[in-house]
This record gives sequence, C-alpha cells and structure tokens, in this order.
Amino acid sequence: MKPSGAPQLDFPPVRNGLDYLASVVAHLDESQSGVTPRDVKYAVLHLQAAVEVLLKARLFAEHWTLVFADLNHATPNRRDSADFKSVTTEAAVTRLRNIVGVPISDEEQKALKKLSEDRNKLQHFGFTHDAHAVEVRAAVVLDFLIRFCDEQLVAGLADAEEQRETKAGLRLLREGLGNIESFARERMNRIGAELKDEGVENRTIKCPSCDKLALVLRQSPAGTAPDDWADVATCRYCSELWDTEELVGYFNEHGRPEEITEWNACPQCDSWSLGSGVPVRSNPEKPVFFCFSCAIGFPTVVPCVRCDRPVDGPGVTGAAYCGLCEMYLEDEQRDGPSHESPEDYGYTEEWG
Repeated sequence: MKPSGAPQLDFPPVRNGLDYLASVVAHLDESQSGVTPRDVKYAVLHLQAAVEVLLKARLFAEHWTLVFADLNHATPNRRDSADFKSVTTEAAVTRLRNIVGVPISDEEQKALKKLSEDRNKLQHFGFTHDAHAVEVRAAVVLDFLIRFCDEQLVAGLADAEEQRETKAGLRLLREGLGNIESFARERMNRIGAELKDEGVENRTIKCPSCDKLALVLRQSPAGTAPDDWADVATCRYCSELWDTEELVGYFNEHGRPEEITEWNACPQCDSWSLGSGVPVRSNPEKPVFFCFSCAIGFPTVVPCVRCDRPVDGPGVTGAAYCGLCEMYLEDEQRDGPSHESPEDYGYTEEWG
C-alpha cells in the first residue's frame, strides 16, 4: 500500500511531454543569465525526451499497437503493464507520415533524426561541438513540436480537463518562447518562407499578441482560407486568433474600439473595417491604412490634415483634405472666416 499523503507521480503522455518542453524553454531562455553550454545540453536531452513522448502519444491516439516496436508482440496485457519495447523515434516519424498521415516534412524529419544523434552522443559518449549550432538545430525541433501539439494532440484529448490543462500549458510555453532568440529567428525564417510561397505577404500584418509579422488575414488555424474564415486572422507564430472587429479596434487611430464609425470606412468595400498605421509584411517599413474585411492595404491613402479622415492621396502634392473639409475651406475662402467648423458637417471632437 502507498503511504497516506505520499506525493504521487502523475504524468500522462501529453502532460509529460509538455513538462519536458517547459524545461527546454527554461534552459534556452536568453532573458535570464544567458544560455550556457550546460543549458544547451539539458535542453537537447529534454527536447529529445519530449519528442519521444509526444510522437508516441499521437501514435497511441491513432491505435495503441502503433507504439510497439514489433507489432507482432502487441497485446493488451503488455500495453497495460507497459512491458514492451516501444518504437524508435525514427520509426515513429515514419509511421506518423505513412500510416497516420501527419504532415512531417523531409527537413523536419532530418532535424528530428539529428536531434536524436546529438542526444545519444551527449548521453552516452560525451560531446564536443559548437553549442550555438546545437542550439539552432534544437530550435527547429522545438518549433515543430509546438506546432505538432497545436495541430495533432490538443483536439484529440478526450478528457475536457486535460484539454484545458494542455492549452494552458501551451500558452505558458509560447510566453517563454519569445525570450528564445534562436527559436524566434528559426521560427520566423520558416514562417516567412511559407508566407512568401503562399503569396499572402500582402495580407499578413503585425500580430498584436506577439508583435511578429505573422498574422494572416482570412485564414484558418490550419493554414487554409475557406470562406467561413473571412472575418478571422490567424497568427502563424503564436497561434492567436483575431476577428475583424478586434483588429479594427486595436488599429483604430483614436484607440476606442467601441466607437468605430464611418471614419473607419474602407475606400474599396465601404465596410467600417479600416485600421490605420498597420505594418504589412510585404512592406513593413511603411505602415498603411488596412481593411480587415477585404484584407487589402492602401499605401496611397493618407489622413486628412484637418480631421484625420482617410483620403486617397494619389496626385496630392500638398496637404490632403477630405471632401467635407475641402468644402469647408472653399466656403471660408469665398465668404471669409465664419463660426462654422467641420463639426457642422457631421464631425465630432473625437474624429479630429
């Protein structure tokens, strides 16, 4: 019998894998005292442990026999007693790709294999190598595992409490990932190449959650863009979802999302979905007015110098005025100064 009140080891596969990942993030967190070779060593060891646990968790979810190295020895008794030789990491990747249909690229497969080799050398034979190079390789796998958890494991958890716990764990991991310089660089390089290949850089903006140029308009979390995701943006870096109204509020010149007005009208679709000062990946150095409904940036639109209302600026050589402010100025030039103001034409102090 177990002693009363004794602490118990309770680490189901996914929780166990996330615990290893939390250790990896802690060891590679450059915001602390810097990453030492010892940190890299334990990051590699724990990252490989996370790989083994999480890949096998996905295989087990597909069918418990897939975690056996020899399928001929797969029996319920051995499964329940954990008395069997489990599949290797390399074989697990092959089964995930060929049997389960999990999209694992050739480059990711090579990175997983290289990590396994690094881990074996560190664990059994000692290892002399450039710590930074090992850290970069680990970052590739860390990137893969976070995405793997998001796309392959969370939705398959049958227990609602475990699913909530896993999502909370992933959120904490993402917060720590921002401090991992090599991870951020590797992840953004991959994401940037994907966005360019997909031709969506002109509708990818700076994410308000993580400040990365990775928030893709009109795209689902899985990376597709079906019609029913027209009002949603998905960050390819932090996985946060933003809807159109939230983005208009965030990028509202006046910072009052509850007071979105016709000032936010898009010059193309007329919906009140226009934000200002939006950095777009295709030209991040020049923030623009951007419509979150039609996912289009307007580099030639500028604010009216009198009321800040968006004005199409092509051909404007001097100050740009909207139609109503221009009418007010023409009246003033013809009739002289009056007590009228833009408010008389429907504007309020909040617009100027």
